[in-house]
Amino acid sequence: MKQKWLNLGPAQQFIIKSVSCVALWRLLYVYILKPLTFPDKILTKLIGEGTIVVINLFSSSKLKKAYCIDGQPGEVILVRYNHALLRIGDACNGLELMLIYAGVIALLPGTLTRKWIYISVGIFALIVANMFRCAGLQYIYVYYPQLFETTHHYVFTLVMYVLIFIGWVMYINKVKQDAKR
Repeated sequence: MKQKWLNLGPAQQFIIKSVSCVALWRLLYVYILKPLTFPDKILTKLIGEGTIVVINLFSSSKLKKAYCIDGQPGEVILVRYNHALLRIGDACNGLELMLIYAGVIALLPGTLTRKWIYISVGIFALIVANMFRCAGLQYIYVYYPQLFETTHHYVFTLVMYVLIFIGWVMYINKVKQDAKR
């Protein structure tokens, strides 16, 4: 069995590892983590609170400060003047994007230290980008509601995937540079 594995090319090994990791993750998430609302509840609250910081930072000082409250299970609501500005659900907390980003780097060649650095910095960057994404969605919802669905489902989603791709390229280029030394 080990010899068969070694006879596979790097791309084939990567694909098999990727599919196995995705299957394992889905089983773990669906049957254990999702019923416990972990880590979704924590991450959704973090994104909501961070989005409020961004909204308040860029809002007029004359406006009352926005704040974040718990909504239905699996969502937080951003509020100002007792009016909902935006609802952020578990599906929009960026967990899947972070897992895609980290999973690919974890399966690529490189030192464990370098992987941890790129995964940690990349996840932090994705969380901050998601906070700005949600604040941007709130702005669009208020001032350009006809563009909300397009920006939510396509434009900002594309931006997040481009950020992930940039992180992967930076990691791969760094590993290549180290290999040349």
